[in-house]
Amino acid sequence: MARSSKTLVYTAFILALALYLRLRFIIYAPFEFKIDAWSMYHYALNVMNGDYYGHSFGEHWSRYAYWPPLYIFISGFVYRFFGTAQDFLVMRMIQAGFSAVSCLLCGSIAREALKDYSSLDLEAGLAAGIFMALNPRMVAYTNHLYVETVFITIYLAAIYYALRYFKSEMSLKLKAAKGFVPIKYLFLFSLFLGLGNLTRPVLLLLPAVMFVSSLFYIAAKRLDIRRGIRVITADVTFVLFIMLAVFSPWIARNYAVTGRLILIDTNGPINFYIAHNPHANGTWVDVKKNQSDMYRLYETGYKEGLVYISKNIHREIELLKTKQQLFLHHGDYHISEAKAYLSRTYRLPLYGSLIKMGIAGKDALEGLYKLPQMSFVFLWKSALVLLTIFILRLMAARSLYILFCEPAWIIGNFLYMNLIILIFYYAPRYRITSEPFLCILIGILLAGIFTSYKKENAT
Repeated sequence: MARSSKTLVYTAFILALALYLRLRFIIYAPFEFKIDAWSMYHYALNVMNGDYYGHSFGEHWSRYAYWPPLYIFISGFVYRFFGTAQDFLVMRMIQAGFSAVSCLLCGSIAREALKDYSSLDLEAGLAAGIFMALNPRMVAYTNHLYVETVFITIYLAAIYYALRYFKSEMSLKLKAAKGFVPIKYLFLFSLFLGLGNLTRPVLLLLPAVMFVSSLFYIAAKRLDIRRGIRVITADVTFVLFIMLAVFSPWIARNYAVTGRLILIDTNGPINFYIAHNPHANGTWVDVKKNQSDMYRLYETGYKEGLVYISKNIHREIELLKTKQQLFLHHGDYHISEAKAYLSRTYRLPLYGSLIKMGIAGKDALEGLYKLPQMSFVFLWKSALVLLTIFILRLMAARSLYILFCEPAWIIGNFLYMNLIILIFYYAPRYRITSEPFLCILIGILLAGIFTSYKKENAT
């Protein structure tokens, strides 16, 4: 089969599988408002009514920029033009579309990461897309009015364009003489990075990860490291400029409304204090303060949290251990609550038909006609085992440098999302943003292990 035909078939399969599971789950599972979703919905109602993120006059200033704006605006305009009938069915179906696109992006990222080293790059993309499509948390979250489904799609788009930047624009700048070099991929990365932060402001430090990953890439490819540092510094500065340009209308709006310089939202300081206070336990916790003290934390949360850290180093170390254990091993109540509906969703249609026709008993062929639901623990343990085998495979082929090129960018983003939880606190919907990178990494590693590396690949 020709490469283009194979790409089309793989893409269609991933898309069909992703939409099949997500739309079935929306049909079978009842809709339920969670507390954060309920709050965001009320802000979206303001957009729906033409107030554009307004809030009740006379409330505390923090309420005028309480949530990042992008999801509020998207959902508000959807409600305005399509309504909220049948428990926000249109919005949930749109989220299913976003989630399906994120599966395709996982496939594209894995394919792009391995393209220069393996003839199995298409299979790497297929595996990554399938793992993402089958992920039960990605399926279940499409039925909740959270920002994560939209955020993950935007985040993955940024990761893809950063990968293209490493392989084309950055490499060209380091190899070519002085002259014009396109910055299309760098600009698109910066744009999606800005949009991602306007959805969830956890990517503000991602340019630092990009800087380190670029250094790994340059060193692994044996390019000019001194020139590389100059190029990366200039490009990261450009990224920060474009990212701030994307923020600038919202920053201006926040200043006009609140009289304060608020980058995106007002939740950062108070969430940081929730993570670092005498009552902290690694998850969200009631800090047991009165209303006036809580309002003060919107301005002083970072400072008070840092003071607590400096005076309680040993307890903070224990909290880090607790949060890491929660990150690696804790379940997700969204999944346990929806267990019965997920079980029904993951059955293939033929299974029900065979039972109705009396060809098979109710439980006779369930294992054969039921798609797998992978836990987070399964994903990270599988990725760790495969990574070990992959490293040994590269060492045997004298091609270990490959690990520090494109795969390092994927690993770096997973570790970055882990770090964000360690800085703040664990919540299942915060951890879900790290899972696409495990799916991508598994696809890369599976294909990479079975690749026959040629001598010319080694440097």
